[in-house]
Amino acid sequence: MKRFLCLDIGDKRIGIAVSDPFCTYALPVKTLYRKNLKTDLEAVKKLCSDHGATDIVCGLPVNFDGSESVQTEKARFFINKLEEATGKKIYAVDERCSTTSAEEQLIRQGFSREERKGLIDAQAATEILNAFINDLNKTSKKESKMSEKKKHLHDEECDCGCHHDHEHEEGCDCGCEDDIVELTTDDGKKLKFYFVGTIEYKGKNYSAFEPAEEIEGIEEDDLIIFELSGDDEESADLLPIEDDKLLDEVFEEFCKALDEDEEEGE
Repeated sequence: MKRFLCLDIGDKRIGIAVSDPFCTYALPVKTLYRKNLKTDLEAVKKLCSDHGATDIVCGLPVNFDGSESVQTEKARFFINKLEEATGKKIYAVDERCSTTSAEEQLIRQGFSREERKGLIDAQAATEILNAFINDLNKTSKKESKMSEKKKHLHDEECDCGCHHDHEHEEGCDCGCEDDIVELTTDDGKKLKFYFVGTIEYKGKNYSAFEPAEEIEGIEEDDLIIFELSGDDEESADLLPIEDDKLLDEVFEEFCKALDEDEEEGE
């Protein structure tokens, strides 16, 4: 089980928060007052050890429009040094509005202005980590949901007694391998995938595939989604979806489509 230590990095102070043992929420730890690079790094290393942190999350300060600033460069420098010093995986995440959210949270809890000064940095780290954990758990649940649906899709028994997630006996003519297609990579390599299906979303068609063989760099339960360049599935080119937001939306549509298929089959 992963446990995250989170840093809200400032020029004079570093707010520290840690995830609970089940990685469901964040807890404020302390405010680290900076001295010099070596001392700061050693202090963070000790905190990782004390709290059993496996990974580190660092807030990355950016401008409100998302562009980088001098503070962004300073934070990146510290993050790079921290990665070298700890050897741990570090996630740099957008920290916009975290201080404002922290201030509001402390006000709701009834802390005075003077009390908030000593708590604001650790609370900001808590806000950053809570957002990170929520996104992480949301992604995990989404992947788990799709994995179960794909298992249902490929684990159904054919009339011949074969199962889609097992190797078929030689000579099987039930047609249950019709869902396996070969896709050719840019370097000419042919890879086998299960064809999951095609849906229409916002006027465009998208097809989904999952690996039917071991493929380097792709997990066996990954869903690979492409945009179709035309209306004809047989002749259309498969285009990668580069917009992460659009990819998430199409993924959700496939979840809904598989839900409907299951309901119709009951």
